[in-house]
Amino acid sequence: MRITAKRLSELTQVPAANIRKWRERYHILDPERGDNGYLYYTSEDYRVLLSISRMLNGGMKLSTIMKQGRAALLEKAPSSDYSPEELAFLEQVIENNFMRLSHELDAVLRLHGVEYLVRKRIGPQAVLVGKAWEAGFITVGTEHAYSRWIMGYLSQLALRQNRKTSVERLFVAFPGDEHELGSMMHYTIMCAAGQGGRFSGALSLDRLFEELSQGDYDEVHISATMPRTRAEIDKLVHSIHRKFPRLKIKIGGSGARPEGQSV
Repeated sequence: MRITAKRLSELTQVPAANIRKWRERYHILDPERGDNGYLYYTSEDYRVLLSISRMLNGGMKLSTIMKQGRAALLEKAPSSDYSPEELAFLEQVIENNFMRLSHELDAVLRLHGVEYLVRKRIGPQAVLVGKAWEAGFITVGTEHAYSRWIMGYLSQLALRQNRKTSVERLFVAFPGDEHELGSMMHYTIMCAAGQGGRFSGALSLDRLFEELSQGDYDEVHISATMPRTRAEIDKLVHSIHRKFPRLKIKIGGSGARPEGQSV
């Protein structure tokens, strides 16, 4: 990572004036000066600021935090225990370098095809981003920016693959599950296999019924990201079949598999 103070401020929500002041007064940041004379901050500087922000939000005084020094702040910072490949990817996400990430995904797509790309590259990367956010290594804004970008990438990929089939399919997330990415990944794979349809993402149960009433669907594919019990899955299937008894229901995703569940 090699970013300006302005970009570092955007990523950490620490004002640029504070970054400059803390660097000059406390020497807890160690930027590199480029050939153009500008200072560029590193991934360690980024982690130091995340550590400071966390402590400040916890009520600790700035003077007490700064007395600990750079090394101690790094030790208490969100973990960076990632492989070199994972860290390089996360730094691209942090820097919003989505054009480069798109080129990398396109290269994998050309070599291995859609299903490999989604299952072996995009899926694991999405999990990595989620865990990095939970660990505090990336901010919620960064996670949201990545989610919006990867949803758009997959949407365009699915659009290029989708074509009319004899079976009408609806692809949605499990009602109450706000995570649409799993559903979009499944939809993209199905489109590439010639079994596409309509993607509606996250819908409440009422909105799902409304959509099913308005369309002439043969199948509904429901992807669960949040863990769902067998009882929850059975209840949803029963509710749908009461209104649409001939509809074929397929439920999958990581949230439907904790106990090997499937429908």
